[in-house]
Amino acid sequence: MSGRLDISTMRYILILAGILTMWVSSGAAAGSHLNKMCRERGLQGRVIWFDAEANLRYLSNRHGVIDTIQKCKAANINTIVVDIKPLSGYVLYNSKIAPKIKSVDGRPYPPEYDLLKVVVSEGHKAGIAVHASMNVFSEGSQKLKGGPAYKNKDWQCVQYELNRTLSADGGEKMPLRSSDGPYEGGLAVYGRNSGVIGDLPPNTTYVSVSKYGRPIHAEQVTGHAHIAAPEGGFLILGDKDSGKWLKEMADKDARFTIEGSMAMRPVSETENVHHAIFVSPSNPDVRAYELSLVHEIVANYDVDGIVLDRMRYPNLYTDFSDFTRKEFEAYIGREVNRWPEDIYERPLSPGDDLIKGQFFKDWLKFRANVIRDFMAQVRFEIKSIRYGVQLGVYVGSWYPVYFDVGVNWGSPSHTSPDLDWWPDGYEETGYADLADYICTGCYYTYPTRREALAKGEEEWKSVEAAAEESMNAVKDETYVYGSLYLRQYRGRPDKFIQAVRQCLSKTQGCMLFDLVYVRDYDWWSILKEAFPRPAKAPHEAPALLSRIRNSRNHGS
Repeated sequence: MSGRLDISTMRYILILAGILTMWVSSGAAAGSHLNKMCRERGLQGRVIWFDAEANLRYLSNRHGVIDTIQKCKAANINTIVVDIKPLSGYVLYNSKIAPKIKSVDGRPYPPEYDLLKVVVSEGHKAGIAVHASMNVFSEGSQKLKGGPAYKNKDWQCVQYELNRTLSADGGEKMPLRSSDGPYEGGLAVYGRNSGVIGDLPPNTTYVSVSKYGRPIHAEQVTGHAHIAAPEGGFLILGDKDSGKWLKEMADKDARFTIEGSMAMRPVSETENVHHAIFVSPSNPDVRAYELSLVHEIVANYDVDGIVLDRMRYPNLYTDFSDFTRKEFEAYIGREVNRWPEDIYERPLSPGDDLIKGQFFKDWLKFRANVIRDFMAQVRFEIKSIRYGVQLGVYVGSWYPVYFDVGVNWGSPSHTSPDLDWWPDGYEETGYADLADYICTGCYYTYPTRREALAKGEEEWKSVEAAAEESMNAVKDETYVYGSLYLRQYRGRPDKFIQAVRQCLSKTQGCMLFDLVYVRDYDWWSILKEAFPRPAKAPHEAPALLSRIRNSRNHGS
């Protein structure tokens, strides 16, 4: 399955805890007019996500769809989001534009089967709205080695990489890899902000190295390690022959040196924990292609909404393509002589702070503006075909660090100048006013601030705090549905219900990711407990949202 919990993004959250402690205090959602009006009218979003990869086999026939939708109806779900364009770029509807999935786990996928058509038909029979989800700027998979991003390699995001080498006492320079995910072999380096490393392969050797390059401690570890880089220094890991070499050099008290050279690579050629091949949001051919898919779906299917997922960059290190360079230079009105150093330089030790250049904040604002412009194009495309089709978005709730993926999903009136990365006028890139609703991933194991604190964690690591931060950023510009990653509540249905109640209390609804966990845990009765009575979704009452927006615009 693709999974909603992006490993690299979540790691980035954890290493920026200093920023996240600036999240809003308890009670930030209390002043929401939308919350009040939805309560008065009994409106509540109950959204369940059908992830493409995780549910592909089960939903590959009408019987599986009917069974699932009947259970959703009994659990008082009012909106289904069906993923019909997964990370690979291969689609699950009969498209005349995009390639269609042909096999699942080596077995043929029914060639004429149209998942979107079946879910829309059966969902509407049950009185449940159906929204089609697209992984917008992911057009390929490193696992499958296929998808439009491979066919059109010039579409791919170009990632700013650093080729790192490690030497000991000036000897041979050995390739050094870095990763945002678990250690996977070879020689790898982790810097001071890389967080704690957990599970390791058998017989892994690690060396803790001081800021002067001298070994502090060396040890062979198997299984759960719980190790981190020392203050000012770094951590080197190796296994098999590389691990043996590391131990020998550490025993000799050798001086370790890291060197690096800049490299620009298409994302298909980079280390990618999530395997998704992102294409450039600035490329006009990419934008035209994605808009053509939106048009095809809305024009040919009776969908109630379109949901945009991964409408972003993969990370902070993209997109440095030639085309994006020209667009950026036009945006700032001058040439960038040192590309990309005038934006930033990557540190030798991964996890250490970037060396920011004179255009760093312009770069953040430029990328967010590219995404807002595309969002506006999608909205225009949808509403021009069928105005009543809703436009939803999925984003992570960790707004203070979401600049990392080039997105400002807040209100154009939301400012956070206390964040040191915040560019002047960044609020203008906010796109909440273009969405009919936003699902924000409140992906934390603790339902409440109080419980997080009781367990010795920061209170921002709670569903409650994440939901309130979401409301604070969006400022009633659109409907917000706090979203839960059900895998985090396995074996804890009581905590899951508490988390649902936090979403329903702090925002206007709750999105559940994903169907596969409800099915695997047999939690249909748990959903019925969380949603005991039927309710209409707020996005089915667009006039209410328009009323709030108009009253704010007129100062009343």
